[in-house]
Amino acid sequence: MRDPGLIDASSNSGAALTNPASGAYILTVLGLAQFINTYDTTAMNVAVSRVVHDLHTTVTGVQLALTTYALVMAAFMIAGGKLSDVWGRKQTFTLGIALYGCGALTTALSPNLTVMILGWSVLEGLGSALMIPAIYSMIPAVFSDGRERVRAFAVIGSIAGAGAASGPLLCGLITTYLSWRVSFAAEVMVVILVIILQFRLKAPGRTTKRPSFDIMGAFLSAIGLGLLVMGILQANNLATAGIVPLLALCGAGLAVLSLFLAWQMHRKHRGKSQLLDPAILRSKAMKLGLPLTAAQTFMMAGGLFIIPVFQQIALGYEPVMSGLTFLPNTIAMIAASQIVGRLSARYGRKWFIVCGLFAMSLGLGITALLINGHSSLWAFLPGTLLLGSGVGLVMAPLLDLTQSSVSLERQSEASGVNRAFFNLGSSLGTALAGAILIAVLISGFTGLVSTSTAIPQENKAAIEQAIKTGAKAVSNQQLSEVLQAKGLSDSEIAELVNINARARDRALRISLAAVALLGLIGVFLALLLPNNRPKEPAT
Repeated sequence: MRDPGLIDASSNSGAALTNPASGAYILTVLGLAQFINTYDTTAMNVAVSRVVHDLHTTVTGVQLALTTYALVMAAFMIAGGKLSDVWGRKQTFTLGIALYGCGALTTALSPNLTVMILGWSVLEGLGSALMIPAIYSMIPAVFSDGRERVRAFAVIGSIAGAGAASGPLLCGLITTYLSWRVSFAAEVMVVILVIILQFRLKAPGRTTKRPSFDIMGAFLSAIGLGLLVMGILQANNLATAGIVPLLALCGAGLAVLSLFLAWQMHRKHRGKSQLLDPAILRSKAMKLGLPLTAAQTFMMAGGLFIIPVFQQIALGYEPVMSGLTFLPNTIAMIAASQIVGRLSARYGRKWFIVCGLFAMSLGLGITALLINGHSSLWAFLPGTLLLGSGVGLVMAPLLDLTQSSVSLERQSEASGVNRAFFNLGSSLGTALAGAILIAVLISGFTGLVSTSTAIPQENKAAIEQAIKTGAKAVSNQQLSEVLQAKGLSDSEIAELVNINARARDRALRISLAAVALLGLIGVFLALLLPNNRPKEPAT
């Protein structure tokens, strides 16, 4: 890989640095920032119980922090992307990583849930919205050659996937033997390292006029994306709240986003700078690439949610063991991404994307077929290898497809909307997998209770009502302790524990299979892609 130097951080033109750093150095700086961001999105899933204990809060409170983090990050991605043009890409990236570090430090020292939400959900979320679009807008400007650009995306994609896959393992180890606070403290150390390294990336002065920032557009995009994510997350509450809140919030979000696009058209017709030029959404690459990005992250998030839940609740795995099962996934992903980085320039991007999405769907489907309440560790190997290989095949070509479809001065806008779809897909994957899990769990549990001869008829109605209002996947041990506290007989407890195991395991498998089947929509969309080879973005 040649040494292209970093883009002009304060110009839209993408000019090279006056003292260029090597491509490997640039990717190291950007990759470290990307790693801690994706690591953070999955790491805390294995530390919830410890956080609840240390902060004297509830699981619902920690889930609120997780939800708010996803909400803030998704809501401000488009605005964060545009600020790269206003402030300069390097400056925006540096501000974002610094803000992220302040959030991580606040979280590590947080005495209660409120401070944790301020640090983790708000400061880290805003920092991510600034630095992540800047990362993905820098690469096309730095690596103008198609082959080098795909390789760069493959490296950043591998790092992103490795961060997400290693989150449960590393945080599980840290939480088990030290504290979850150490995980956030380690992120602070990485942030300090990135800030030190970025000083070598010095940019020349601005060569084009600084665009104005569309405050009204930023407000509309944040409100619209925020409402849409809130609506998607309501899928988790379908069993208790029904579908009305989901439809209302998603409908309101789409309406506000329509106003946002109309406002952008209005500003364009008046000759004013836009937060997002609607014209970039009209290309076939964007029309297909953005939904495909959401489909990819939908399957990733759904798999990373269901599989660890199954392992820890149904099989009794410790978080560390659950994280270890994803090690083959990470290795396969890195290997596949390096292969596609070398071959896509010769064979085009389409079939790598098609095969990658199909491999992800097939991997999730095979896992759903192989696992049961008595599965060994080996039952997860074929599916996780396919899932990791699929992610590795699809990530770099898909990133390159969307980013290289726009001119260099529109890279920041493209990266902002691209990352917004990335987060929407992730939120949808987790929420929909959880909604299917609960719906199937309730259906299976109540059906088994109604036909059971070991449970007195007078108790069945109360049990069915309890599962409908408070259903969640729990281990046999957890359920047994709850039932003992309620004073049920040993025979009733044994029967309900057996019913729980059967209904829970079936629900987990079906929800995973549903994610796999819905992911096939992405495969059919990918078949519509043109088989263009990577080329230099238009100037």
